[in-house]
Amino acid sequence: MGQMPQRFGRYVLLDRMGVGGMAEVYRAVAPGAEGFKRDLVVKKILTAQAQATNFIEMFVHEARISALLHHPNVVQVFDFGHVDGSYFLVMELLRGRDLLAVLRSLRERQRMMPVPIAAHVAHQVALGLEYAHALTSPTGEPLNIVHRDVSPSNVMCLRAGGVKLLDFGVARAIGEVESSEATETGAFTFKGKLGYMAPERLLGRPEDHRVDLFALGVVLWEMLTGRRLFQGKTDQDKIRAILEKPVPAPSSIRPDIPPSLDAVVARALQRAPENRYPTGREMADDLETIVSDTKYHSRMLPALLTELFGSSPSAAHAAMAMLPPELLAVDPTPSTTPSSAPSSAPSTTPSVTALALAEESTAPAPAGALRRRLLVIAGVTVGAALMGAGIALWSSGPRREAGALAAQAAPRTQPTPPPPPPLAAPTPSPEPAPIAAAAPEPEPVAVARPAAVRRPAVMKPHSAGRISRGLSIDPFAEAASRGVKK
Repeated sequence: MGQMPQRFGRYVLLDRMGVGGMAEVYRAVAPGAEGFKRDLVVKKILTAQAQATNFIEMFVHEARISALLHHPNVVQVFDFGHVDGSYFLVMELLRGRDLLAVLRSLRERQRMMPVPIAAHVAHQVALGLEYAHALTSPTGEPLNIVHRDVSPSNVMCLRAGGVKLLDFGVARAIGEVESSEATETGAFTFKGKLGYMAPERLLGRPEDHRVDLFALGVVLWEMLTGRRLFQGKTDQDKIRAILEKPVPAPSSIRPDIPPSLDAVVARALQRAPENRYPTGREMADDLETIVSDTKYHSRMLPALLTELFGSSPSAAHAAMAMLPPELLAVDPTPSTTPSSAPSSAPSTTPSVTALALAEESTAPAPAGALRRRLLVIAGVTVGAALMGAGIALWSSGPRREAGALAAQAAPRTQPTPPPPPPLAAPTPSPEPAPIAAAAPEPEPVAVARPAAVRRPAVMKPHSAGRISRGLSIDPFAEAASRGVKK
């Protein structure tokens, strides 16, 4: 990858954290607008394997399964794509050490892991496995996800006290091939670490989620004793140990281990799957009781990590402090999620955002339409107010007032009309005069009022004055006065 730090798509790679047979892992940062930065991990397929179809398929497969998993005890995957044909995964950056590093550090100091911490770590991993094992599709169909690589290097102990399960790269989901695949020479290749494989995997028998519980039992035995359980100079020696070696109780090596923890280890390590824990939930329940009985508290694991590895500041924070501004500039080109082989041809289809911006920049401002809408809204509002005023007047004796007004006007014009029915009383005049008179000119629109909506001369001056002052008018008196003029 050359000198660090360096740009990788929209991410900045700070330094390389590790490398395996399929991929290399980098500490990275995702820059954003207004100085936003987020620490991440970029898992990138090795350059030597970038053209190997089987490695690419495994990498894509890991991304698809990881995207389904959202649990406090499972590492979170945020992004997947490729840059210049190089596939990558983006995951959360975990502050802590993997269990393998913890066990090695304890062995170097000739110390044993405290029993409460070992029970806590196993309990948290069992919860994560139960979640993955029980996961279903959106239609409710079981996905039957099996991790198949539960081992100390894939268990992360966090400085905040939590525990997370890593690397579903060799996991199997429903409808996929079995774990052992015959080669042209008749040999079998296994996905996962040999020392943590259940017997049924080695014998080529059908497997299910209980192979993960067997592996967790091996991890728990090794945490309690500080030793490797299934060892051998060759792979054949390891396989023979898994299939035949008697498993001693952890308390036979370490007397301070309670019998209840011996029982959990013994059940998880049963060679016949039907004799093991049927689910991770049941194993987690037994471990939860032991965690409580051994008086584990949340500060134990963070204190152990600080004691073993110190409390130096994060290497990611130190590296970010040295980043030049040009590397932190926001990259407008997003990573692409591959559905097939990567293509180097640029896309010619404009984005939805670009189309929306183009439409906004070319469309004229609808000033006339806005003015008409404001006048209509104001008119409707005043009409509703007039209707309410009419109803109030009618309920408080509008029949007498309307009759008196009509009687005064009778000698000069025509006989007194009968009082209007109740439903007709609040009906506003069909003439536009009240609406036009009550509609104030909206200040933001600096245009003249159209002649068609100017105040007509039929409205009485005293009525117009009341409306301009925000007061109501008597609709019956107004109707009678218009009748007189007719």
